[in-house]
Amino acid sequence: MKLSEKLLLIASWLEHEDNAILVDAENDDMCLTVVASALIKAADAIREGAEDVKLVESEVVSPEALDEMAAVATAFDESGDELLQKQASVLDEILLTLGAPKGTLEVSKKLEENRIVELKKKYQGIKKEHDEMNKISDAEEAIKKAPIYKEYRILEAPLNTRYCPDHPGAMIARVGEHQWQCMMDHKLYNFESGYTTLNGNKVPGGGVDKQTPVHQDQGVMMFDTRQDKLNTISN
Repeated sequence: MKLSEKLLLIASWLEHEDNAILVDAENDDMCLTVVASALIKAADAIREGAEDVKLVESEVVSPEALDEMAAVATAFDESGDELLQKQASVLDEILLTLGAPKGTLEVSKKLEENRIVELKKKYQGIKKEHDEMNKISDAEEAIKKAPIYKEYRILEAPLNTRYCPDHPGAMIARVGEHQWQCMMDHKLYNFESGYTTLNGNKVPGGGVDKQTPVHQDQGVMMFDTRQDKLNTISN
């Protein structure tokens, strides 16, 4: 909806017979006359502004029209009536849109985007300096060369599975006690004693039976957690 059409809707609402302000004032003839006269003047001023906006919809509205609309919005805001104050906020938004130079919003967004880009560059530059100062790349290379780099921690890998660890989705078949064989390359896996994957990752042995606490017969505390029990076992 165009701005001029929004203004005309506001003007029509002011003169409508169901306007809450007119309804409140209808019991007092003097008040009704004053209120009706004020609303008619406001509606006429808004219609004038709508005509100006309609003629130059994409251009800047005349200062006189803006002043008239601003005066109406001020009167609505100071009326104390909740409905009129809402209409005043609508008028304020329209005035801000009309009063802003063409392209102001686009320029503002562009400046904000440029500012974000500059902040990112600044942060990345500082991070790079800190990484070089602290020799982060050397530390990462040293960690990758360490034997423990390719070793899984306990419970980090599945304790048991019916799918091949090296070929996701490929089934494995049980060929012996704790022995499983991949259906694709026939490699053997022992989940209890541990195994090494094709890329060199070492998976420690384990089993679901070792998750049960040794001291289970001593009873379970109310706030015991699985993690606490596992820590007890590992210690």
